[in-house]
Amino acid sequence: MEQDNKTLIFKVDNEEYGVHINQVVSIERMQEITPYPNRPAHVLGVTTIRDVVTPIVDLREALTGESVQVADASRMIIVQVYDKEIGLVVDAATDVLNIPEDTIQHPNLLEAKDVSYLKGISKLDERLIILLDIEKLLEDTTNLDELKEIKDSL
Repeated sequence: MEQDNKTLIFKVDNEEYGVHINQVVSIERMQEITPYPNRPAHVLGVTTIRDVVTPIVDLREALTGESVQVADASRMIIVQVYDKEIGLVVDAATDVLNIPEDTIQHPNLLEAKDVSYLKGISKLDERLIILLDIEKLLEDTTNLDELKEIKDSL
């Protein structure tokens, strides 16, 4: 049986990334984000989505070190990480694809600690899609405990 690899594809900068659809709660249009003091640069603040106060992470900042430039196509992808909902700001959410296992390559660079959140790279037709382990990415780039504390204190 072929493994189910339904993946949400989104853009950050000019790159295409993917996260497994099982981790995605929803895709939302941008809305007002309330900043709070002493947060890491890539944590934009919090917002309320369906009566749930949700921490919002600038995925461009986390991946490239550059701040997101919010545009009409920008979206917040709400993901479930360790029983918490966290919003990821991306340049665009483009589509959902089933990525065949045989299109995923695992280059040696993925063994490096600082990119351990990369699950692999899929070459689909002329597209290169960087597959992310979103829990690992948030662990590596964000103080997840801090995000949990924010969430728990609300």
